[in-house]
Amino acid sequence: MITALLLSVFLFLSAVASHLAILGVGHRLLDRRRDTQAKLAVSLLVLASHFLVAILFAAGFWLGAQWGLGGFDKAPSMDWMDYFYFSLINVTTLGLGDIYPTEHLRVLAGVEALTGFALISCSAQLFWTMMHKGEKA
Repeated sequence: MITALLLSVFLFLSAVASHLAILGVGHRLLDRRRDTQAKLAVSLLVLASHFLVAILFAAGFWLGAQWGLGGFDKAPSMDWMDYFYFSLINVTTLGLGDIYPTEHLRVLAGVEALTGFALISCSAQLFWTMMHKGEKA
């Protein structure tokens, strides 16, 4: 359990740091330009950031499974796409339930959902800023 918590904290901090760094680039771009191309670029940055977070947690789920912290039910074997799929569904808090973690990997899933909720809120703030600045142009 301690290992799962430490892995979760490491992934949380890595995800938040990378997401905030990428959003910072978006804010700086919006400070310089307010045209449609800049807004599309910022939108792609946000998408890339969320994909990066899902990839980080997918790697964490794989690592946790390798360390014997748990596995996944309803999946006979997990490949990289299954880990990414589960992570992407979980980080968005959608949670389809077609596959789900067992044992201590459930802790990681809970922390990922909380992380996703917080980071989606940060992204929403950037989109609000982008639209608000667009009104002033």
